[in-house]
Amino acid sequence: MSARRFAALLVALGCIASPLAAQVGEQGLTWRAGDPFVFCRYGMSHSPRAWYPVPDYARSTPLPTPGYCPWPTPYCQYLRGWSMEEIFAYTAYLRICPQAERSGRWEGAGDGTRAPFSH
Repeated sequence: MSARRFAALLVALGCIASPLAAQVGEQGLTWRAGDPFVFCRYGMSHSPRAWYPVPDYARSTPLPTPGYCPWPTPYCQYLRGWSMEEIFAYTAYLRICPQAERSGRWEGAGDGTRAPFSH
């Protein structure tokens, strides 16, 4: 598959998934129960994952996990490819998290992933 066809496929999938995701949480966030603070600070909840956020969460780009492809793609010749869910979450991170302008601290008990329920 050529790079152009693959890029077109990703764009098409993003257009289809966007309206469905918009019904779930803050700005269409479907991960971490729609909580942008927890999602931007900790990323996806499953492990292992293809990417992880780095501080300053609002201004930095997430980094790929070692052993995974260095860019969001489901196929990589010698490394592990990203799942489609990880690719969609990565693009949601790039769209939602910079809107915070700067990272804030959690001011409640714990780390924010358990308030008001575990997510």
